[in-house]
Amino acid sequence: MSLPTDLAQHVAERAEPPGFDAVLARAGRARRRRRTTVASALAAAVVVGGVALGAGGWLDPDRQSPDPAPPVPTETWDGAPEVDARLPEDVREVLGEDRVHPWAVAGSESGGVAALWRGCPDDAAADRQCRSALVTRLGDDVRGSVLEGDSPTLAEVPGGWLVGDDSGLFRVSADGVRDPVVDPGGSAVPVEPGDAVVPTPGGLRLLRGTKLLPLPSPDGGEVLAAYATPAGDLVVAVPFGTGAVELRWNDGGPIWFQGRVARPGAGAVSGAAMAGHQDGVAVVLLGDAPDGSVPVLEVASSPDAGRTWQRARSSGDLRDLSGLAVSDVGSTYLTTGSHGALRVGAAGEVSAVQQSPQDHSVFLASDRVCLVAEAGEVDVLRCSVDDGASWSSQALPGFR
Repeated sequence: MSLPTDLAQHVAERAEPPGFDAVLARAGRARRRRRTTVASALAAAVVVGGVALGAGGWLDPDRQSPDPAPPVPTETWDGAPEVDARLPEDVREVLGEDRVHPWAVAGSESGGVAALWRGCPDDAAADRQCRSALVTRLGDDVRGSVLEGDSPTLAEVPGGWLVGDDSGLFRVSADGVRDPVVDPGGSAVPVEPGDAVVPTPGGLRLLRGTKLLPLPSPDGGEVLAAYATPAGDLVVAVPFGTGAVELRWNDGGPIWFQGRVARPGAGAVSGAAMAGHQDGVAVVLLGDAPDGSVPVLEVASSPDAGRTWQRARSSGDLRDLSGLAVSDVGSTYLTTGSHGALRVGAAGEVSAVQQSPQDHSVFLASDRVCLVAEAGEVDVLRCSVDDGASWSSQALPGFR
């Protein structure tokens, strides 16, 4: 998923979002506030500055049931979390800290899962500092390493993950092979099959093997979010005029085609997020609220690499996006701070698939849709192989 990482400057004038629908108001009152975690802090920082653009409320009461859907049946994981003894000692020390949180979690096409953990001592333990560790798991193969610095990053790429810390960027395969990534500079080049769009400290780039390349864009302008298909098509969200975002695509050639112009209607768009699987693409337009939250202004999906788009028919007052994924069958999944996990079907219908008081970091791992669910002292992984009809639980990489 392409989630922006820099907080936008506040837009001077914003239209107020529409009021809660009665159904969503009841659901909101039923939700309790989650404990403060690193993950929830990250969810509030997924906006980049950019475009003045609004979104009207996209609640469609005719498409919703009269009451919020309850969490789907879940096969409960009963084991108490224990640090995985197969990991190196320094990684186990990070996971054994007084406070430990999954900073980021991502899947892979092979079915592997990577978790980036942040472990901190209690405030009284001033002689120790917070530390980070990366743990990957593919079947019974579990690997881990301690990372440098305070702001590590994790993103899925073909064959594994792109990881960043104070030592630089490196590519980690699903079986643990680690290769440094270099940025040779140069001009933008056409996308090739196998390229991936990745976030970097310098903005969005193309990852080709172990090289970072400039990302192509229409007219060489700003790109808010982007996704490269396995076949080499590129889909981008770019500013368009005053108060709009344009979704465009190309097939590796010099010509850019228009897929859709999004004018949500009220509020101000300050960023966008995009995710994809095969030719399926989902885009989320993000706002900037006076209270510091990040409203979700619009969700749209495309089954054909940006040629055609379907706007989600209902959202309510969604806020604080923390994950975005597209399933094997083309459904879009979001995790939000306000409403937990949601599924958007191919026709735009929205349903709740909330798994805990606070779900986050939804992703795809092979044919499974997975998310991180709040569960006591240590969050757990919950996955579905039937497009959200049922879910099973297991420990996140690093625990068992």
